[in-house]
Amino acid sequence: MIHDVLQALRQRTHQILITTHWNPDGDAVGSALGWAHYLRASGHQVRVVLPNAPSKPIQSSPGYTSAYVTVAEERPDEAAELFRRAELHFALDYNTPSRVGSALEPFVREFAGRQVLVDHHQQPDPLFTEAFSSTAKGSTSEMISDLITADDGWGKVDVACAENLLMGMITDSGSFRFPSTTAHTMATAARLIEAGAHAHAIHARLYDANPLSRLHTFGHGLRSAVLVAGGRGAVLVLSLADLESAGYVAGDSEGLVNWGLSVDGVEVSVLLREDAAGLVKMSFRSTGDRDVNEFARSYYSGGGHRNAAGGASSLGLADLKAELIQYLEQWLA
Repeated sequence: MIHDVLQALRQRTHQILITTHWNPDGDAVGSALGWAHYLRASGHQVRVVLPNAPSKPIQSSPGYTSAYVTVAEERPDEAAELFRRAELHFALDYNTPSRVGSALEPFVREFAGRQVLVDHHQQPDPLFTEAFSSTAKGSTSEMISDLITADDGWGKVDVACAENLLMGMITDSGSFRFPSTTAHTMATAARLIEAGAHAHAIHARLYDANPLSRLHTFGHGLRSAVLVAGGRGAVLVLSLADLESAGYVAGDSEGLVNWGLSVDGVEVSVLLREDAAGLVKMSFRSTGDRDVNEFARSYYSGGGHRNAAGGASSLGLADLKAELIQYLEQWLA
């Protein structure tokens, strides 16, 4: 099926729209900008619509400030017009239209042109009748690289394209330490480096340019950590008061949940982050066969991957923490 899409792209130029999920992370932005650079090099008219702005380090990605990138939260009318003008829509790094946020979801559901999903999360929405979906892949950026290979297009991969795709692979693989990292993953990374990407520079841009607010945010979260279920689970909490005290800005808590897994014996780590809108955002991480995707779907209308998922709850922070601990005690017993 995806070969039919590539064949259509070769036949003539298209008006193409690329979207990704709310709170776009490194893989979301990396795959979207990397694919945009490639398609533009192939002669297509390409626009990227991000639901909201990513964290400051990710905003340093090559092409983020280009005129063809629109942040819908900042320019909603422009984003709506881009959906109306596009012939072909690539939905990258999300499995259901609700992941793009309430403002853009109707545009994805009602898109009149050809719509193609490229994603590595479980249970893709049946809305996407054309899908390149594989949970075996560690990142959507790796899947975009596979599309470039299938298109015999590595000669059109410039440094900006390679930098974005390698960024996406680095972030979603935990710098290539997660179990989803395969020999193919490393071979793809090598090919991107050959195309001009610099892994050390990407890593420095993402992880060695932190604002002080991020360190303070991590401090609050780490101090809150408690172990449950005989030490098999870890729960970390960030209240609104914590965020205000830290001077929190979007993206400051990214990666904090992984620190729970660094404790000896912990199989599941959960971060609860209070939101000014009255929700508590939940991040789940696990090791081995502990399926946090299923856990998040069962209890908190969330989802993601077996070892990394998200969710949300309208319960108050204290009540949610108590409820979560009860569920974890039962599940991990």
